[in-house]
Amino acid sequence: MKLAVLGATGPTGLLLTQLAIERGHTVVVPVRSPQKVQLQHERLNVAEGDIYNEDFLVEQFSGCDAVLSCLGTKPTLFSKITFYEDTMKVVVSAMRTAGVKRLVAITSWCTSYNSEDPGPFFVEWILKPFILGRVLTSMGDMEDFLQKECSDLDYTTVRPPGLKTAPPTENEIKVEERQFVEGASSMINRGDVAQFMLDILDTEKWYKKCIAIAY
Repeated sequence: MKLAVLGATGPTGLLLTQLAIERGHTVVVPVRSPQKVQLQHERLNVAEGDIYNEDFLVEQFSGCDAVLSCLGTKPTLFSKITFYEDTMKVVVSAMRTAGVKRLVAITSWCTSYNSEDPGPFFVEWILKPFILGRVLTSMGDMEDFLQKECSDLDYTTVRPPGLKTAPPTENEIKVEERQFVEGASSMINRGDVAQFMLDILDTEKWYKKCIAIAY
């Protein structure tokens, strides 16, 4: 396939790009800083541009079979974060113009709160109030946008727990269509997340779904 990988200068995006090339795919990576892409290959095309520039993204998405997003931003303590929904609105519009329907994007465990199915205590009462709350809210807003306004796309959001910068393993990946995977490990290798994102490109099972993964 021909794939567009967003966030390829980050640790998960870099592993995803490398794995995609190893599997024989052609990969386009739109990035702001091409010098940060530490890979070179004849099937890798690095394009310099702004993720908020829709015309630029349309050009990069042209002819692609899928878009895979590893875009991320750092948490803040006091200011609201709208990064995830803002960038996704531009990405979706560009995908529609370019004629690309398949989207796989990373979010996180516990992007929203359900009193009848709350997440782990540490996430809900430590991470959310003091560290990751604004990031998770923005991720949740992005998922809401996809669910409410993107029925024409075959999207999947992949919700991992804590991420460890390490290559893929042969560990079994548990998948649940909910906010988290109960009783599972609170950490997962970035390489396994990247591998899972590529694996589900070949199945319609997770179309239009937000799914939690873990070991």
